Amino acid sequence: MAAKRTRRLSVATISLLTAVTLSLTACTDGPFVAGDDAANTVTADLASNIDTAVANAMQLSGSTAAIVGVWTSSGEYVTAYGEDVTAGSPIRAAQASQPVMCALLLDLVTDGTLKLDRKVSADLPRQVGLEDITYRQLCEATSGLADFKSANLRDVFINNPTRPWSDRELLAQSLAHSPLAEPGAAQQVADTNALVLARALKQVTGESMSNLLERHVFTPAAMRASSYPTDVLTQVELPENGMTGLTYVSSGGAPVCTVPGEEEGTTVPAEPVAVTQVSPSILGGAGATVTTVSDLKRFYESYLSGAFGNEEATELVTTLSVPPPPEPEEGAEPAEAPAEEVEPVTDGWTFGLEKQSSLYGMSGAITGTLTASYHDPASGLTVVIALNNSSAGSAFVRALAFELAALAQADLSWTAEDQAARLSELAVCQPAPEAAEATE
Repeated sequence: MAAKRTRRLSVATISLLTAVTLSLTACTDGPFVAGDDAANTVTADLASNIDTAVANAMQLSGSTAAIVGVWTSSGEYVTAYGEDVTAGSPIRAAQASQPVMCALLLDLVTDGTLKLDRKVSADLPRQVGLEDITYRQLCEATSGLADFKSANLRDVFINNPTRPWSDRELLAQSLAHSPLAEPGAAQQVADTNALVLARALKQVTGESMSNLLERHVFTPAAMRASSYPTDVLTQVELPENGMTGLTYVSSGGAPVCTVPGEEEGTTVPAEPVAVTQVSPSILGGAGATVTTVSDLKRFYESYLSGAFGNEEATELVTTLSVPPPPEPEEGAEPAEAPAEEVEPVTDGWTFGLEKQSSLYGMSGAITGTLTASYHDPASGLTVVIALNNSSAGSAFVRALAFELAALAQADLSWTAEDQAARLSELAVCQPAPEAAEATE
């Protein structure tokens, strides 16, 4: 049986909920199938290195629980760290599950429901600000839409996590800063793209997103323990045995790491607060899926192997999406070709996925949870992680995923040491070195 690491922190329950949001509390309806069991068929050295890396990341992020899966061509290591979680515990997947929306789009294109280059405004005619944006551009991150998250919204998301958000309200936040560029002219990755995509696909099909994903994505990818909320506004609880999240209170978009001490003029370290309920409407179509680490692994394998759509769709998923160079102004001379051959771009964005070195995936954050999922279709390596403190942000869990990938596979453009150093840079609410030495 895989070893577990336990680290305890005292926590307080969030008390910023209003009577209105409390009245909206509801459990996820319908049965939730138990996730996969723990597994350990890797070498003892690799298992030990993974344990050490995760324990370090938990300390640096203020997490008390983690669920990790590392699958290689020669073995797998799937385990939980901390109390009250198992390898199959349900998690809030956040942006790590966002590519399911692009998989759904490809499946609907293949069955003839719509075309990739159809304008979204044709299906959402009363929504201003979407003119000339196509379905393709939403997944290729070339819509020109700004991200809807801001420092002010971050504070509300964190300090009042059960507040319901309509997709129109979140889209309005984006449109206030859009367009960043004309549709198709430049690439800006933003959660707004998936938010709009979900809304448009519901309109086109006349079906709920939970039903669409179950039939077109979750079932084909064998994601038996995954679901999308039937009501993102009210379903604020995870199924039984779900990973309870933590977060530091936020102010000005940053975690509050110290609070006043008992003596006047003094401060003491803040404690993270427990987040037992979170409104999935914080992200909506950009990351409301509830799943498990093993289900995420199965999705990424399916998506990158061409399970959704035709051959053209398969190529889209693995090919970098680079906008064409701007057209020269009238009368201007075309740009000269470079004298030397330019190295091709190897990192960037494909069809709903980040590509770094040989890995494709996404990392993300929702109040209380950080998630990351990356897959190398050539070697078969997959790394999926969930941490139960969201304050360090998505870049933190991404660095941990890259560290574990380097531990399991040498052929990457970084080392495990590189990513371990990155984790230290991204650590949240850690004592200053002199303070830490004084307590030893």
